[in-house]
Amino acid sequence: MSSEGNTRIAVGTRDKIVQVIVLSANSQLEAVFSVRLDNTVPKSVAFADDKGVYRTCGKRGVFVVDNATDRFTLYRLVGDEEPVRAFVTAPPSISVPKQVTFGAKGRLVVGGSDNGLVYIFERKTGKLLETLHHSNAGLVQTIASFRLFMLF
Repeated sequence: MSSEGNTRIAVGTRDKIVQVIVLSANSQLEAVFSVRLDNTVPKSVAFADDKGVYRTCGKRGVFVVDNATDRFTLYRLVGDEEPVRAFVTAPPSISVPKQVTFGAKGRLVVGGSDNGLVYIFERKTGKLLETLHHSNAGLVQTIASFRLFMLF
């Protein structure tokens, strides 16, 4: 992604690091963000239209990942590498990547599972608000949230 004469590059590595690097107009590299994830090898990293890192809550400067164990983990885009909060789920029966996203303007964290449930958490507290039953068993890997506007 390009901005103000600089190119930003997002990198996810096999040693569990997500990093954003700026390539300046004079070809100099500078790391502007880096975090080592606890138990997750990032599968993909992309930029959103608002120049944020995929699965971020841009106004709050945070992002959330599925750590492939029994939780989703919230991190800050700027600052130390320590997790801000964990959103605990049931332990998985198989280790597969699951999507997690923000909902309700960043107030909720919504994630999938391998047990047929969708988990909905309050972002500020980590409290489990609701589980949605999708099936008796099986993967819920694809998650999306949508802001619905009432026109009448």
